[in-house]
Amino acid sequence: MISVIMGVHVVDDYLLNAINSILHQSFSEIELLVVANGKDCHIIEQYINSNIKDDRLVILKSKIPQLAYSLNLAIDNAKYKYIARMDSDDISYPDRLRRQLNYLLENNLDMVGSNVRLIDESGSSIGSRIVPKGRDINKKIPFGSAFIHPSCMYKKDLIIKARGYNSGFNSEDYDLWLRLKRLNISWDNMNEILLDYRIHTKATQRALIGYAESAGYAMREFILRKSLTNFIAIFYHLLKSFIRSKKK
Repeated sequence: MISVIMGVHVVDDYLLNAINSILHQSFSEIELLVVANGKDCHIIEQYINSNIKDDRLVILKSKIPQLAYSLNLAIDNAKYKYIARMDSDDISYPDRLRRQLNYLLENNLDMVGSNVRLIDESGSSIGSRIVPKGRDINKKIPFGSAFIHPSCMYKKDLIIKARGYNSGFNSEDYDLWLRLKRLNISWDNMNEILLDYRIHTKATQRALIGYAESAGYAMREFILRKSLTNFIAIFYHLLKSFIRSKKK
């Protein structure tokens, strides 16, 4: 009933734990589509196959080292109606998929995310991230992502209607959320921690590119839907990108 999608571009110490956290879920009617991408895609495939044996695991390969493309490839090959995201360095809690699917169905939602626990590169807890809930999500979206990407579950047909992931080096999710908002999506975040989200100390440059991309998305949204909120959002994202660049 649930297709879990994951992009993998490197073999590291986190990969097997991330995969097993999905395959060992209390909700077993799943498939896990792993897209091994980049120049080492064949090495990644061999490594996973030599360490994990599970009929629910599907490995796809692509030489294109881009997460957005990998996720679209996985979605196109997904056989179930509901899709859950997962990253190759995070850890899903055992009841994550069951809880999220129940919440989505009970509340007639198109998409659901959750709070997360933050962990460092060694797996130690360094805090938590609490995301907006209910109506606060649409208020937050013009100024930044209101969801933590690998914590999300959504309906496949709606993502296809939105044309999937379009672009972004570090903000493919934010671009998608903005386009889904224009489709009047019904979404929410659960007030539970269902995932360990890993923070890497070497992600500064990726974050800077993400801020630059977000400024471009804000301009696009203002052109498409002129409002004071969208106008202010342009300058908000530009300011964030300038502040970030000064920290470099």
